Amino acid sequence: MDRTLASQLAQLCPKASKAIIAGIADNAHLLDQAGINTPIRLRHFFARVCIETGGLGSLEENLNYTAKRASEVWPSRFATSAAAKPFANAPVKLAEKVYGGRLGNFKPGDGWAYRGSGLLQNTGRENFEEVEAATGLPVTANPELLRTFPGALRAATIYWTKRNINALADRNDTTSVCKAVNGGTIGLADQRTWLAKAAKVWPDGAVISFPAAPASQAASPAPVQPAPPRQTPAPAAPVPPVAVPEVSTPSPTPSTPKSVGKPTAAVGLLAILGTTIAMRWNEITTWVHSFF
Repeated sequence: MDRTLASQLAQLCPKASKAIIAGIADNAHLLDQAGINTPIRLRHFFARVCIETGGLGSLEENLNYTAKRASEVWPSRFATSAAAKPFANAPVKLAEKVYGGRLGNFKPGDGWAYRGSGLLQNTGRENFEEVEAATGLPVTANPELLRTFPGALRAATIYWTKRNINALADRNDTTSVCKAVNGGTIGLADQRTWLAKAAKVWPDGAVISFPAAPASQAASPAPVQPAPPRQTPAPAAPVPPVAVPEVSTPSPTPSTPKSVGKPTAAVGLLAILGTTIAMRWNEITTWVHSFF
């Protein structure tokens, strides 16, 4: 529990429900996660929360109205107190009359099931669905989750963040904060009264520090994407041998015959003559005998 925050809330609302203070202090990290962590943002957030919860007294809308009060809160539904009389002191019946068929409600019983719930009184099926989409909590099927903790605070911070109300608080635009929360200026005077009280609890320059979220509620780390499987490189295609052009060794150029000298020519001539005589010797000898 954030005991500092618990003490500050008790100072702001001396008659607050101890269970509600404990529920907020136990889940203070949700305020930090929503950026409601500066003095001026805390002042505007809790000023509006105190209006919606009757000074941190209840987590669900009290629909036990008199006819006069019902006609003041919903003048478009009840033009006169007489028109509201059948719904006076009948919470379930009144919820169906003022919320049925709108705010995402379409089934009989939706007006009562999805009545204002949580620290900012999220109202209507569509606002419960918004919380479910953001948190995964099955609040549409189990609306009581917004009337207990941590759902009551989570719903409030989601509503606040989705509508960028921190920016309005930073400008100290009380009227715009009021309109962003309930669609009109109902409770604006009370909101200014609560702001003045909250300024004594969280004055400008106050140091705001919230404990870290419990391990069970810490945001899950983003899933690590598995690395793609390592691919074995395909064997390289064989490199075709580079054709080396065959270099033919040039045949030796025949040398030009040199001039034959006279002695060599004579020897050659005698050899030819000798061969001829040998081949025709028989003819020569026959011719010689015939002559003698």
